[in-house]
Amino acid sequence: MKFVVDAMLGDVARWLRILGYDTLYSKDFKDWEIERVARSEDRVIITRDVGLYRRARRKGLRAVLIEPGSIEDDLLTIALRTGIEIRFKPSRTRCPHCNTELVIIPKAEALSLVPSHIGTRYDTFWKCPKCGRVYWQGSHWRTINSIIDSVNRRLPSTY
Repeated sequence: MKFVVDAMLGDVARWLRILGYDTLYSKDFKDWEIERVARSEDRVIITRDVGLYRRARRKGLRAVLIEPGSIEDDLLTIALRTGIEIRFKPSRTRCPHCNTELVIIPKAEALSLVPSHIGTRYDTFWKCPKCGRVYWQGSHWRTINSIIDSVNRRLPSTY
């Protein structure tokens, strides 16, 4: 499943990318651009804009309206409305910055790309082949896992 996310939901776009979902986002997207991309690329619109949501639905586009709340609430709503899994898949994660699929790189390669204290503490690294950013499961990963676990606990047991 692919998404296009409106300008109000940059955090949601980053999360969907980390979870491995192809997600287009720009803070400069106009509503008509979001609708055009959704139609031409078969993407689900994620928005907080009631007007955009209603117009998209009238035009036969798939859309999810996100009510103001926490990132857990946002991800839960998206999962319930679209059926996506809220799970981190190391081999399918995407660059939170540019949406390109990340590649796992050998630690030896990562050592030349990250500060030495990072290279000695972690073993798994991802690199974006487009923008060159390097990622690892640092201390922030506890928060990420906590949010993923929280969303999954709130999903119905039949999900």
